[in-house]
Amino acid sequence: MGSGWETVKRKLQCPKDDDASYENTTWCNRDLIPIPPDRRTFGVWSYLGYWTVAGSCLSAWSTGSTLLAFGLSPPQAIGAVVVGGIITGLLAVACGWMGENHHIGFTVSSRFSWGMRGSYFPVILRIFTGSIWFGLQALWGGQATRVAIGAISPTFAHLPNYFNPSTHLQTNDFIGLIVWLCLFIPGVLIKPEKLQFAFVACFLLFCGSCFGLLIWSVSRVYGPGEMFYQPGTTKSVGWDFLFGITAILGAWGGGTIGQSDWTRYASRKYAPTISQVLASPATISATAIIGIIVTSASRDVLKGGIQWNPIYLLADIQDYYQSSPGSRAGVFFASLGLIASQLSVSIVMISISTGMDIAGL
Repeated sequence: MGSGWETVKRKLQCPKDDDASYENTTWCNRDLIPIPPDRRTFGVWSYLGYWTVAGSCLSAWSTGSTLLAFGLSPPQAIGAVVVGGIITGLLAVACGWMGENHHIGFTVSSRFSWGMRGSYFPVILRIFTGSIWFGLQALWGGQATRVAIGAISPTFAHLPNYFNPSTHLQTNDFIGLIVWLCLFIPGVLIKPEKLQFAFVACFLLFCGSCFGLLIWSVSRVYGPGEMFYQPGTTKSVGWDFLFGITAILGAWGGGTIGQSDWTRYASRKYAPTISQVLASPATISATAIIGIIVTSASRDVLKGGIQWNPIYLLADIQDYYQSSPGSRAGVFFASLGLIASQLSVSIVMISISTGMDIAGL
């Protein structure tokens, strides 16, 4: 029994480098030590790639377009998104300073202000929020996968639901989630310092989806749609504009607080700064603005309500064209971009950092 338990403990223990000068203890392991020089592979372009993944994603699209349903006019929603993106960039610079200068992550830097044992509180809190956020992003990834499979097989898109309605989960969404998780698991096995190529690939796929939907919607109504020029329905522009700013900060707050998990891979000082200050607001704002325009224009095309989620929008487009071969092809390739975006966000912004925190516990 004793030898078996020792074997289990060795399997669960964080791996050590071959030439390690440290021991795995309560306070130290491979994920917590300052990143050695040979693993500092992130330059300026790498951090630009990081923020193209972090900023150009479904969260940015849906946050911007959701503000329309909330009552802001499109120009007001765009303004809130831009201001929120700028603040996010400045917050990322401040929170990434520890990693950029000392090559340590959030788990260790928390000890500065909370103490050795007190630092467990913010670490546990971030694990908790990271787990919730992963659940949300995984659900969207599963739904995007469901839409992609439904574009191949229209029967799957309208598969009867065999779950209890009280679960609020569709059978085809559940199948899509399982398939998406099977794609996700291999991605976690990639070392953080070798993710640059994945940044570029996922960004290009997601850009294809964004601009494809933008071109389709704008060309159909010859502009951004009537809603774009209509006044907002909110009764308190100031407070709701502030709500829009905090919505952006809420979506990226957890990721920016843990910026040192990634800035510690910087190959030189100040390599992350330009990307954080410029790429963060640029990518978040551009994606949200595209989402706002597409939401406005697609309402006129589909003659329905405000569809702020691009996953549901793709499903509505396939139904609108009665699953024609052209619409199914377009929906399939657009869904691939959304799937890739959800994989990259879940790996980069959530899983790796949360895994470092769990290893710290």
